[in-house]
Parts: sequence; C-alpha cells; structure tokens
Amino acid sequence: MRILIALSGLSLALSAHAVTLPSLPSEPSRSAHTVFLYSDPSSQTFDSWVIDSGYAYNVFRNVDLYVGARINSSNASINGGSNGFLSGVSYKVNERVSVKSTLYSSAKYDDQKRRYDVFSAELSSRLRLSENLDLHATLDYQEWQQGIEFGIGFRF
Repeated sequence: MRILIALSGLSLALSAHAVTLPSLPSEPSRSAHTVFLYSDPSSQTFDSWVIDSGYAYNVFRNVDLYVGARINSSNASINGGSNGFLSGVSYKVNERVSVKSTLYSSAKYDDQKRRYDVFSAELSSRLRLSENLDLHATLDYQEWQQGIEFGIGFRF
C-alpha cells in the first residue's frame, strides 16, 4: 500500500509543471457597457428638471448607442412634462466636445382623455470649458413645435 501511495505521489510530482499566466495589460480595458444618469434643468420654467437614465453600449471608440427613459417635471416644456422612452447616438469628438442625437417617445392625453403618441427629435452638443463648467446647445423638434436652447451648466 505504501508503494502504491509513493508511486502515485511520484507520478503526480513528475507530471506537475508551471504554466505562465498571461501578462496584465498596462492600462485597464474599458467596458463597452455603461449605465448613465443625466439631469438638466429646463429653461422653460423655474425649478423644472429633465432626467435621462438608461443603458449605453460603446460601438466604436468614441461612438455610443443608448436606450433609456426620460422624466420631465415641467408641464410647460416642449414635451409637456410627460415621461417616456428615448434612444440615440452619442459621439465624443475629443475630451472637451461631445454631440448626441436623441429620439424621444411619450404618451399624451387630450381634453377628452384620449391617448396619443408624441415623437420628438433632439440634437445637442456640449463643450467642456473647465472641470466644472459646460456650455451646451440643444435643438428640439416635435410635430407641432420646435425649441432651441443655449446654456451654461455647472458640473459637480
């Protein structure tokens, strides 16, 4: 029995060999999957906010496709304060300039409480002036009205 155990141990020791592990990358790889949450104050009325959240997938180095949801707290805005779904493309030109286009869909109700769908398109750009200061411009288009917005935003 001792001979059998000794032979088993010897065969295991002779068959074991070291394998080199793959080298670690010099810089960590960026995941193609991200979750986002943006909030912007609406310029239509005081103390109203538009919050976008969702999932983005990095298709190319500086191009993201995204889907998400929008919450709009203002009833006077172009989208009428309704919540809905959005999708779009975001392009990061460089570290300071980004451009994105969004298609937005929401449901509205008329005076007789009938529901109808509303679609809008949005093109926006953002210029990073400093670490905490952005300049942004947005063009909003809907079937029955359009809006253009320029602003300065503080990032914290």
